[in-house]
Amino acid sequence: MAMEFGVFALFSFLLIFCVKRYWLTTFIFISRAFISGAFQCVYVYTPEVYPTTLRALGLGASSSMARLGAIVTPFIAQVASGDSLLIPIITYSFASLIGLVTALSLPIETKGRQMMETH
Repeated sequence: MAMEFGVFALFSFLLIFCVKRYWLTTFIFISRAFISGAFQCVYVYTPEVYPTTLRALGLGASSSMARLGAIVTPFIAQVASGDSLLIPIITYSFASLIGLVTALSLPIETKGRQMMETH
């Protein structure tokens, strides 16, 4: 998840320097692919972290925050791009850097671990 946020931050920051439409399209495609991957990680990581009794609540809360970001994104792009295209690009890059730091600081590694069950 951290790698996906990092690649998104890098390619969205590189959009500042794009002058040719080919590179702009390529960088936007790569950025979109990696942020979609980070979005999908919510559905994989969250159920593995919480015990059965909290699994639905944890997944619902995580999914809600991810979807809230997806709802707000077009609004930020439309309002902020009225002044300058740099504002949304910097906003998205900064937000993904925050996501990168947050993903790196997640306390539980779930690789090779069984899901917690409570009875």
